Amino acid sequence: MPIPVAIAKSAIKNKPKVSIGSTATSIILATGLGAAAFFGIRALVRKFKKDIREGQALNEGNPANFAIRLIMAFENDNAFGWGTDEESLFRTLEQIPTASMMRKVGRAYRDLEGRNLAADLQSELTTEEFAIANEIINSKR
Repeated sequence: MPIPVAIAKSAIKNKPKVSIGSTATSIILATGLGAAAFFGIRALVRKFKKDIREGQALNEGNPANFAIRLIMAFENDNAFGWGTDEESLFRTLEQIPTASMMRKVGRAYRDLEGRNLAADLQSELTTEEFAIANEIINSKR
């Protein structure tokens, strides 16, 4: 049964109004601005770090150079356009001289890609290939 129009209009006019105080509004706005500032500054810092690492990658033997070579092995553009170049990846891992340098390469990789090298190795390689990569990494002193 339809509600008469007059009753509906009076119900709309007499509905309770919900309002928040000016203090709550200020808190919500300040929180939003603070979050926006945090994420904006974080993005700028990450871009700055990436730019520095890309500049360092030109120097042979620099951790960023090794990280770029690993990224290129992951992004292999072979004839089919997909897949990881495992030979290049293993060769690059073998050329990293020490465990200390390997940690630096991991940090450079994170600065350049925004991801963890170990996690990318695990996701890109088969179980056997990942075991080989881990063996190469763990053999460093």
